[in-house]
Amino acid sequence: MNHNDMLQLKNSITMPDTLTEELVQGCTTSGKSRFRHTRARFSRLAAPMIAVFALLFCGTTSLAYNIYQEYTLAVFMEKDLSMDEIDRIGQSLAGIDGVSSCRYISGDEAWAEFSAAYLDADTVASFTENPLADSGNYRLSVSLQADTDEIRAKIADLAGVRLVQNLKELD
Repeated sequence: MNHNDMLQLKNSITMPDTLTEELVQGCTTSGKSRFRHTRARFSRLAAPMIAVFALLFCGTTSLAYNIYQEYTLAVFMEKDLSMDEIDRIGQSLAGIDGVSSCRYISGDEAWAEFSAAYLDADTVASFTENPLADSGNYRLSVSLQADTDEIRAKIADLAGVRLVQNLKELD
């Protein structure tokens, strides 16, 4: 739309003269007003982006804080337990006060973790069967506020549990 078309349009619309002049000036000037609108758009986007960054930063900081505020225990069961008995032990472990999470690690999963961390591919291939097949265990997270010795004693008293270790003791 050129300047003449704008003037025709202005004359056909009934509005105060000052408003029509501002309308014509706003539509026909280039450069400064576009820059102002672009800058305003970026400033409107800056606030939400800063808020998202702050939430992500606080969330990861909180996660790191929670990781360092817990002990991790490994609970090994006796050999030849049925899955029902292993599940019963898991339910008992999850019900202990101070235990914040309880996850079962099967013998196959334990072998995969161990072999990936400590063995090369040739050594792993030399095994015909899983040497950790009977090493299924529960990984427990215990909060620092809880009495870890008392929790370990409760776990050791459960039928079918053969060993309770701090995960750092295993490294």
